[in-house]
Amino acid sequence: MMLVRFERNGKYGYKDENGREVIAPKYDSAWWFVEGIADVQLNGKWGFIDKTGREVIPLKYDDAHVFKNGRAQVALDEERFWIDKAGNRVE
Repeated sequence: MMLVRFERNGKYGYKDENGREVIAPKYDSAWWFVEGIADVQLNGKWGFIDKTGREVIPLKYDDAHVFKNGRAQVALDEERFWIDKAGNRVE
């Protein structure tokens, strides 16, 4: 299922390819789905959701980038590092 980001009243959510709302607009910022998850921001913190809207990695990061090859770069307390899809820190 392909999801497309949309904005309503300054908040972001996702619709399917038929225009049906799948994830209600509640995020301050939201990016595309890569490797099945998307980085989203709420109240100044970033994390990741799956295509059902379930939070798969907590919204606790100061910055986050999309996943590539099973890893994403995040920032927390002025430190940048990589995490896997379970939210574990990896090298």
